[in-house]
Amino acid sequence: MNDQNQNPIPNPSPAPEVQDWREQRRAEHLARHEAHLQRHRGRQYGWMGGVMLILLGFVFLLQNMGINFLTNWWALFILIPAFWAYVAAWDVYQDHGQLTRGAASSLILGLMLTLLSFVFLLNLAINMFWPLLLIAGGLALVLTSLLPS
Repeated sequence: MNDQNQNPIPNPSPAPEVQDWREQRRAEHLARHEAHLQRHRGRQYGWMGGVMLILLGFVFLLQNMGINFLTNWWALFILIPAFWAYVAAWDVYQDHGQLTRGAASSLILGLMLTLLSFVFLLNLAINMFWPLLLIAGGLALVLTSLLPS
């Protein structure tokens, strides 16, 4: 027999409790991943396009009726990424079951874009509101750093 090819010390297998722990963690991870896939499998975000069309329709209808309160109607398009940020925040919240940094960051981004959009839509003076956006951004960074990741 060739002794050079044989390993004199056999590879010890991990203790049974370590294997069980790893298998349990892997099973939990796979279960969470499968639940995530199930939630997202049939989800469609077509409703967002519908909401945007409804908003644009109301703006044009009001303008046709002589009510010109939205002279900067183009600012409605800032709401598109805001809605996507809200959807992303909701998805992260559903995946983790709690408010995490990712969900809070997406939510805050959506709120800031919505605020900016309304400043433009209502023809407010941006020079009055941009410091508020900076303050809100700073508060958001401080508060999200306190949340679990």
